[in-house]
Amino acid sequence: MGKIRFCPGKAVWVCIAVLAAGTQAFAAGEEESAKLPRLIQATTLEEDYKAAASLGLTGTPLLKEGDAWQAFDSILSSCVRISTKGHFGSGSIFRMNENEIIIVTNRHVLAYWDEDSYVTFFNGAAASASLIGTSKERDVGFVQVPVDGFSYEELLSFHSVRIQGEAGGISDDLKTDRQDMGPEEGTGFFMVDMASDLYHPKMMEGEVISPYILLDGFQKEMLYGKGNAVPGMSGSGVFDHYGNYLGMVTGGNMLGEIAAVPGRDILAEYDRLGN
Repeated sequence: MGKIRFCPGKAVWVCIAVLAAGTQAFAAGEEESAKLPRLIQATTLEEDYKAAASLGLTGTPLLKEGDAWQAFDSILSSCVRISTKGHFGSGSIFRMNENEIIIVTNRHVLAYWDEDSYVTFFNGAAASASLIGTSKERDVGFVQVPVDGFSYEELLSFHSVRIQGEAGGISDDLKTDRQDMGPEEGTGFFMVDMASDLYHPKMMEGEVISPYILLDGFQKEMLYGKGNAVPGMSGSGVFDHYGNYLGMVTGGNMLGEIAAVPGRDILAEYDRLGN
């Protein structure tokens, strides 16, 4: 900005007039700007993560059209491997909040859980965790990982699963009809094998035989399907070709069949633990 020069004689008034006009214009502009909406301000990664976590926006992106391989790529950010006393199991990110990442897996995977147990995420990052609790009714358990061991950039790369039919929890109308949160018979699905090779996870495909059926040996209604599960896949998510989380692998047999805890029952068990 140039220097303001003193103008003798009439010019003084001209200069003052110009300055006064400028002042009036500035005041008018200030009044107009007050009417305009505020511009969106730049945010930090920390603010982005905390906003996403508080608003429940950490879920994996869902596809508009079903594609197993694209869905597989999308949901890997929600998959983890669990290590307990030399045993490997699988799990999924169930919830993310400002302070913790909640992992869901099978109760039998957590049977060996101790202070040396840990969780490894899809990007190879390993972290200690603490046991939240296990269900008395279902083969379901939860552990939590504090977020302070990760950068906010890492946290934004992780995602929680999207349970089919869930909209902020189990609504009253869904409680009366189990099928509303279950896939149809014949629906294609896939599971994730991270236990065999953490850095080269494999997709194991299958098909729903029944979304909710009482199976001998489990004494509970399970999601029953065709598919091969290998050791270490207990706790793996079962996903449809859009990326929806249908349930959690609990067992398999030599006939190429799997049994999984349905997603809505996992939600119910999480609620029972007081979360």
